[in-house]
Amino acid sequence: MADPVFGRVETLLIENLDIPQEKIRPGANLKHDLGLDSFAAVELGFAVEEAFAIEVTDEEMASVQTIGDLVEAIRKKVQPPPQA
Repeated sequence: MADPVFGRVETLLIENLDIPQEKIRPGANLKHDLGLDSFAAVELGFAVEEAFAIEVTDEEMASVQTIGDLVEAIRKKVQPPPQA
């Protein structure tokens, strides 16, 4: 089964930042592999907030190094907390 969070992040990277699909993989480093500068990272943060209806702080975005990191950070915010 395809990962819907990864799929949406992939779409955001392709549509908003013109990243070629073949470069998008979980281990891809946003800065070194994809060439995102600080402006592009902010733009990506805004796109993630809008697409997933979540808030992403500057500190959270600063800690994200790879696409996989971003997907995991999103999952933590969109999944309902475990029930006690």
